[in-house]
Amino acid sequence: MVTTTERQELRRELVSQGYSWEYIDTWQPKTTLYRHAPGRNNVGDIVFPIGTAIKGVPGNPDYVTKKAKLGMLPVAPSDSCECRWCVESRTSNVESSNPNAMAKASCKECDYVAEHVRLTNATASLRKHEQDKHS
Repeated sequence: MVTTTERQELRRELVSQGYSWEYIDTWQPKTTLYRHAPGRNNVGDIVFPIGTAIKGVPGNPDYVTKKAKLGMLPVAPSDSCECRWCVESRTSNVESSNPNAMAKASCKECDYVAEHVRLTNATASLRKHEQDKHS
């Protein structure tokens, strides 16, 4: 039995992953999820590429919340998707053996480069740039 508090927490988690507010009240028994993060085997090879549809999975809110954390969402990946995997795939990350090197995220439409100590912050700056540029 799920309490009201647990239900609200689950609803907030689903909404933060891109689900609608009503999903917890109207979920279907089976659904289709799309990979926004590649599926890898135990060696690290990509076995399921980004965009792969997984049909007939349980639509239960608990199940889809767990899968959303792994990069499986109910909409196909696109250029307008704001999930962390799609945003990261739109940026080019500069890897360096130097631990003091800045993380960089580049806009694919102009020459803007966001630099920060952490990649998540550089990605957030890039997202803000893209929102400002397109609004």
